Amino acid sequence: MPTTARSNHFILEAFDRELWCPVLQARLEINDLDALRGILGEPADEDPDLQWCYTLDDEDLAAIVAKFAVAFDPAELQAQELDIKLFRWKRVFDAPYLIHTGYELPLLLDGRKKLARMSDGYPPATFDGEERFEHWVAKGVLHREEVVEPFDRPARKYRGLRTVYYTPKGEEWRIPASKLIWEASAKSGGWNEHFERLEGMLFGYEDWQNDWWIKIGLLGGGFGGVHFCCAVTPGGLAWMEAAGFRALPPIEEPSLAVASYDVAAEAELKAMMLEDPASAALVRFNILGRDAKPLMGNFQQAGPWHVPRERVPELNRSLLGSVVIVARRDGTS
Repeated sequence: MPTTARSNHFILEAFDRELWCPVLQARLEINDLDALRGILGEPADEDPDLQWCYTLDDEDLAAIVAKFAVAFDPAELQAQELDIKLFRWKRVFDAPYLIHTGYELPLLLDGRKKLARMSDGYPPATFDGEERFEHWVAKGVLHREEVVEPFDRPARKYRGLRTVYYTPKGEEWRIPASKLIWEASAKSGGWNEHFERLEGMLFGYEDWQNDWWIKIGLLGGGFGGVHFCCAVTPGGLAWMEAAGFRALPPIEEPSLAVASYDVAAEAELKAMMLEDPASAALVRFNILGRDAKPLMGNFQQAGPWHVPRERVPELNRSLLGSVVIVARRDGTS
């Protein structure tokens, strides 16, 4: 499928909660965003660019199908537990193979995926869909390993970082190998295309798939990614330190203000980000531009961009390398 400009393309999706993956999708182009906003109702009022993922009820779905003439009938699937969602098209959908994200469980069971890693702050004590993975662990089909890293002191409601690994039986060696890759990247200047290839191999991607992914990554500006920055509070800074600077902290505000980072404008960025007395530090992080755009919106407009609070974990999953402290309010580095 060739890559084209799809600024107004959306995906309708039926997600099977038993299989824990999408089982039906349809792409539609929507030029009348006000009509879509009217169907989505009040939640869309806080989402000016309609960047969020929306769960639809039967009435919402029927209105979208009728208004935009899309062929989409999840009733034909005869599935018991379906969630119907609508979200913007993502550039990653142009990949010439199935990206594993969102399809981890069936790919593990089929042997096509060799390793899955789920990581986030705790509590909660489980990730979404964990019970479906555990069902197959109990049957002896999957191997599971959990790593809990408590923080020195709680950061807001979070007490630490929890990571759960899954592999098909016989592939358990991939878990310590994955840990070594991340340790090596942290000690050697951050994530790059070589670590990306090694991780892709551990996950079970084929060589040609890794070749394509890395080529696209290099064309998109390299696996150093695009530089961004944001301010963090004292609690957020403590959370990041306890997490080994592997993620941005959860926030209590409605959104996270993110700016493009340019070392030539570092002084201005420091002043802008630290003008809020609640800010303790300015931090820099890198993600690929194609991953940033769905989260931050139109890059043709100057930042800062505002990432909704509930999408910060999604932002973290796109990080390349570690989060770096650029400046602290107390002047230390």
